[in-house]
Parts: sequence; structure tokens; C-alpha cells
Amino acid sequence: MDPWCCSDITFQCMEGLVHRGLLHVRTSAKEWLLLDKVDLPSPPSYVVSFTHFHEHGFVSHAHKFLRGLLHYYKIELQHLNPNGIQYMMGFIALCDGFLGISPHFDL
Repeated sequence: MDPWCCSDITFQCMEGLVHRGLLHVRTSAKEWLLLDKVDLPSPPSYVVSFTHFHEHGFVSHAHKFLRGLLHYYKIELQHLNPNGIQYMMGFIALCDGFLGISPHFDL
């Protein structure tokens, strides 16, 4: 795996995403944060994402099944490509909408 590159995102850019409705307003609960140049991309209880994802419709609250899948395979969201995410979301939609069951690994 390639080494992690430092982010060049600014607080103003993040505020722009909030203004456009793509991120929640940052409150004392700290729904999002910016990492310092020296931080590794693994802050506790946060999910690493990219502004490009949010600009193209990705929302910050992932389905419980997706979070479980990431945990099971010991990967993070940035390791997936858009098609992989789309396949997983299609599976979730099939289970929830068509079959009327919660998605699970045994299917």
C-alpha cells in the first residue's frame, strides 16, 4: 500500500462543504475534524473520508452493515472504489427494500 500523503484541505474548504449542505455544522460534538500534517489518518471513533466523495453525493452516516463489513475485512472507507461502495449499497437496498430483512453476512 502506498504511504499516506498529507492533506491539503483547509478549514475554509470544509466550511464551504457545510455551507453547501454536504457536511453537518461542526459543534462541540465535533462531527468532523481536520488532521494536522503529522497525524495519521486513524483518529479514534472517526471515519476518514475525502471531500471529493462528499461533493459527489456521499453522506457521512454509513449503514451499520457497511461499517461491519469494513470492520470484518479490517479496511477503511478510503480503500474502496466507488463501484465497490455502490455494490454494497445495492445489496443493502435489496435486503431492506425488496426482501424486507436486515442485510447480514450469511446471505
